[in-house]
Amino acid sequence: MWQVIRENPRAVLYALLMHIVLLVLLVFSLDWTPKISRPAGQKVPIEATLVDQRQLDAIAERKLAEERKAEEAKRQQALEEQRKVEAKRKAEAEAKQKAEAEAKRKAEQAAKQKAEAKRKAEAAAKQKAEAEAKRKAELAAKQKAEAEAEAKRKAEQAAKQKAEAEAKRKAEAEAAARARAEAEMRAQLEAEQGRLEEQRVQSVLGEYVGYIADKVERNWLRPPGSAAGLKCTVNVKLIPGGDVVSARVVQGSGDPLFDDSAEKAVLRAAPLPVPDDPSIAKHFRDFNFVFKPL
Repeated sequence: MWQVIRENPRAVLYALLMHIVLLVLLVFSLDWTPKISRPAGQKVPIEATLVDQRQLDAIAERKLAEERKAEEAKRQQALEEQRKVEAKRKAEAEAKQKAEAEAKRKAEQAAKQKAEAKRKAEAAAKQKAEAEAKRKAELAAKQKAEAEAEAKRKAEQAAKQKAEAEAKRKAEAEAAARARAEAEMRAQLEAEQGRLEEQRVQSVLGEYVGYIADKVERNWLRPPGSAAGLKCTVNVKLIPGGDVVSARVVQGSGDPLFDDSAEKAVLRAAPLPVPDDPSIAKHFRDFNFVFKPL
């Protein structure tokens, strides 16, 4: 029902107005005069109002005409709606066809542009690759030349360093040989000097040991009953000037009295004679000598 009202609002309006008109006619055709009360038993006269048949026919004809008109309007409206739908469908089909054609044209144009762009990109990539290959080749050639030059420089430098090292080695070897020869000569001289000094020292030592032994023997008191020919080794410690710090028998004679007399003789003989030369006198700071009295 609502769909019918939405589709044909004008016809529905006409029909509603028609029913309202009929309702109004019926209302006015009724007798609205108030009834008068009458005594009981008195008859009420009946009054009737007749509706004109021509009026009813006219109303019916108007209603029929309006309904026909509404139906015609509805049919015209349906035809108009159909024409609009058909026009809309046709417009949509044309628009769709036009859009498809435009899309096809754009797709073809895009494909053509894409192919052209691809061709240009490939050409540019090829050109770039060729330029890069050329640059790399030039760089490799340059690096090779630089490497060869560097290798040559290093080889020359290495040869120079080798020659310098060889010259330095020879010079060092010669210097070392000279140093060894000089050292050997010095060693020989020092050995000879040492030998001569040792001979001199031993000679002086022997001489002063004899002096010391003589002085000690002069201060020795032979113990009673001591056998002849006894000897012992005495360790003596002196201070500069010949004073005796200590005297101790380190290798005895077998006769304790003889050994004790030897130690006491050393102490009585102080100060002992020592050389004035400090290099020889130092040997008498702590020395041993054999005490063998006659």
